[in-house]
Amino acid sequence: MDPVRVALGRIGSIRMAMATLLLGLGLLASVPAWARTSMADESTPIVELMPLILKHEAQLGLADAQRQALEQFRKEAMPRRIALTKRIRDLRGELRLAILEGAPQVRRDELRQQLVQAEQEHLQARERCAEFVRATLTPEQFARVRQWYLESLH
Repeated sequence: MDPVRVALGRIGSIRMAMATLLLGLGLLASVPAWARTSMADESTPIVELMPLILKHEAQLGLADAQRQALEQFRKEAMPRRIALTKRIRDLRGELRLAILEGAPQVRRDELRQQLVQAEQEHLQARERCAEFVRATLTPEQFARVRQWYLESLH
């Protein structure tokens, strides 16, 4: 066998052994980031309207009061949303390692429950955002945003 492949295989084995050891010792925070997180862990929103509103603000013809209300909502909601999506990524990474390393079932159940709760909070936050947008825009403006969003899904 190729010596380079053997060496790479050993490095991979060493990484997995280290991850197993750290997980077993409860030192998950010490596990390398490559094992804890992935781009696939971004929580895909059910509905995400604000980027479209920002992109098409001129086309929507927002009144000053609408623009201010949307800006205030973003200012208040954005930090919470960012923290929540980070928590979801972190929980997915922890659960991934717990499953791969055969952590006790009670720990995997705990992580799964925390992930479900965080995902639920994220869904509810996105729903509140959509309802706020619906209440802030005129029916015609909302219909345009809705159409742009649906088109973006294809």
